[in-house]
Parts: sequence; structure tokens; C-alpha cells
Amino acid sequence: MWKWETDKRPKGVVLVIHDMMEHHDYYAGLIAQLRNDGYHVVTGDLPGHGQTTRMNKGHISDFAQYLDRVKEWHEVAWAYRLPTFILGQGLGGLIAIEVLRRNMIRADGLIVLNPLLAFKQSFINRKNTIRSSIRMGSDTHRFDPGLEPGYFTTDKKYLDLYENDELLVRKVSHHWYRTVINQMKDTSEYIDDMPDIPILAITSKENDIIEKSLTVKTLKDINTSEMTLLALDNIQHSVFQRDDITDPYHYLARFLDDQLFRIGIL
Repeated sequence: MWKWETDKRPKGVVLVIHDMMEHHDYYAGLIAQLRNDGYHVVTGDLPGHGQTTRMNKGHISDFAQYLDRVKEWHEVAWAYRLPTFILGQGLGGLIAIEVLRRNMIRADGLIVLNPLLAFKQSFINRKNTIRSSIRMGSDTHRFDPGLEPGYFTTDKKYLDLYENDELLVRKVSHHWYRTVINQMKDTSEYIDDMPDIPILAITSKENDIIEKSLTVKTLKDINTSEMTLLALDNIQHSVFQRDDITDPYHYLARFLDDQLFRIGIL
């Protein structure tokens, strides 16, 4: 777990939960911008990702491992006694929704970026091949899920990072795949258990990983008094993995300011 404190008078804390396959280093640009705007940032690598462990890379035994890890990060963020916001990208969005749905943490606002609530049909079409592979191997056997780097971003800087990053997850276990698929289904089915907190949901019109229409439908089922849904052009699945983050950050900053105004900080 890492924390970056702003050099300015702090307005709040943002807890960042990264996506599948990657790790927290891919959010350096976002973290720098948040710190510059007066926010402390808390984040880390999810189990089976980044620097957590090499033995269990691409594998978890239970989805609760993700939730417990985020709860640990949240305790650090909450200790600042400042307005606390949760930001989750992809798998991180699914984790953020589930940990809040189970009332394991509290937050003053939730930001989800292309949350992993439904895989795109082209990915679903690979299920038969994957299932055949699963029947042939053990739960811990790894396979390539077929998620190309270009599905996440087309930014050359980040694509070069992907190519040379030894910490990137390139294969996942059969058990990881089944666990995430089942959690997507359970979270969507019980989405109305979510607490009433303000939500900003950003989706990409060009997305080869999630099914945007089903994702948006699930998000609309959340019982919240404030839901902002945005669909951005010319941005792939990983919203902030690009040199120019001006557009998505504009919406993020405005959402955070609106919540601070509501709370009475601004």
C-alpha cells in the first residue's frame, strides 16, 4: 500500500483501485493531478497483481481477498478525517461497488471507470474455448484470457510500458476467471443493496472489454439520489492511461468539487 500526500491544504482523500492485469504504477499521472488539486491519494496493488506476490500472480482463492485488501487501504484513507472518495477502474470498479454494497467501508462519493459488470459479447464468445481449457487443467493453471493491450489503451507510451513490464499479469488462473465471472453476476443481481452515495460513472464508447449497454443498465439500477453517467469518445477502456487526461479529469474534478460543496468544504 502507498499513500501520496498533497503539498497543499488537503480537501479530501481519493482511494484508487486499479484494473485487472495491471498495477498501481499506471495511475502516476492521475495521482499527480489529484495531489496538485489538493487531494491525498491512497492506493496499492491488488492480490495477485504488481508487487504483491509472484507465486500467486493472476490468481486469487476468493473474491473476498480483494475486498479485504481495499478495506485495509480504506482504513488508512479514513484516518485522515477528510472527505473520502473511492475510484475504481474496470475490475477496481467492480471491487469498489461490492465493498460498498457489503457496507465494509464508507465513502463520500464513488467514481467508477468502465466498471467490470459485464464482459463484451466478443469476449463472451471465447467462453467455450476457455471452458474446455478449464476442464483440462487445475484451478491454478494459467491461461491467456485474450485481452490485447490495445483493448486497454492506444496511447503509445502506455503500450510500450505494457510490453516491457515484468509485473503485468499476462495469464490468469481458471479459478480467477470463474470467481470474477460469478462476482459480476452476484454484484449485478444485488446491486440495489448499494448505499445511497453520489456516483460518477464514466464509460468509453470505444470499449472492447465491457458491454457498455449492460453495464449502464446495471448502474441505473443503483438506488442513489445522485448518479452521473458519462460516455466519452476516443477513449479506450483504461480512462486515465493516456498522456492527455484533460477531458476525463475535468469531469472527475467537477464531481469531487460538487461533493465537497455539498459537504460544506468548498
